[in-house]
Amino acid sequence: MKRRDFLATGAAGLGSTALSGCVNITKTSESPALPFPGNTGDALIQPIDAPMRPIKSSMDRVTRTIVGLRPYRSPGPRLEAVKVGSKDVVHNYGHGGGGVSLSWGVAELAASMVKEFGQREIAVLGSGAIGLSTALQLQRSGMDVTIYAKDFPPYTTSNVAGAMWHPVTLFDRDQVTPETMAMLHLASKIAMSRFIRYANDPKYGVYWIRQFSLSDRPMNTSEPYIGGDEIYPGMRRNASNGPFGFKFYDAYYTLMVDSDIYMRALVNDFLSNGGNMVEQTFETESDLEALPQSAIVNCMGLGSGEVFGDETVTPIRGQLSFLLPQNDIDYGYAGGFGARGTLYSFPRRTGILLGGSGDRGDWDLSPRQSEVERMVEGHAWLASRLA
Repeated sequence: MKRRDFLATGAAGLGSTALSGCVNITKTSESPALPFPGNTGDALIQPIDAPMRPIKSSMDRVTRTIVGLRPYRSPGPRLEAVKVGSKDVVHNYGHGGGGVSLSWGVAELAASMVKEFGQREIAVLGSGAIGLSTALQLQRSGMDVTIYAKDFPPYTTSNVAGAMWHPVTLFDRDQVTPETMAMLHLASKIAMSRFIRYANDPKYGVYWIRQFSLSDRPMNTSEPYIGGDEIYPGMRRNASNGPFGFKFYDAYYTLMVDSDIYMRALVNDFLSNGGNMVEQTFETESDLEALPQSAIVNCMGLGSGEVFGDETVTPIRGQLSFLLPQNDIDYGYAGGFGARGTLYSFPRRTGILLGGSGDRGDWDLSPRQSEVERMVEGHAWLASRLA
């Protein structure tokens, strides 16, 4: 089944089934997380207008800096069934800055395509959030799944993702098709409905936060957020008199995915369900012929560009620094701030995440001290505006 056929005939048929897939929770002996935020308890979230406590952003509170490469594809993510040699392949890659956010949605759509192959033994290429979610979805459909990858968590791009739930940096507006946009809206709806079921379970590291987009200029409301504004509880668009003293803001509740915790939990779930993980590198698409499975889902992200000759795939370099944790921070924010550049911050239990870089075509994985200092100083400046 080709992508166009699936969206034309299959997407509507998913209906409530796609939005109500089961999640199997495995018991864990991990210690419960501390109450968050402050003394409000794990399952509570502050009102959008509740006062904010400032982030303590200083160089002496930086615990680590990491760099990841987002697998960006200018026409948008590729979700398509094709024939590669003797193999039936579903491509599921190129999700840019939305890989973790979209993972359960594109996994469910990809699994529906795989069912058309009529095979029980399935190979999944790649072990990031897309690959693991796809593998788990296939397992829940009764299939035997083996993941083949060069790297496994915690050494994947998903482990160094910001991972606030909001599919962004997905396509170039002048290159994306209406078909791909329809797929993204559907995948986002499915993904959010699935992620909600992980919320406030300490095993998975997923919890609610309030999120703000900040600007001194009116916010663009000509198009809805990916998936539709209605999937974001409490949504406000282009509201006036925003936090931090900005004139305009968008605000909503969304989910924070602590990827260090979350990816570890997905691996445990996959292995507990009888899955296999095999270390293997692919250089060209002809290498697929050596796999024992005839049905394959390609979730290799950036690697897909070289292996399958997709010249539209390019990295977007993202650098993140983490501050010591603060259990009184229940909000995130993002914006462009003139000479200070782009800045965003999200609260995790493992630490306060500081970000704001996005360098297209840059393959360098070395942390840059100048970026660490820009982010720490920029977020300190924003914190000072709360006063």
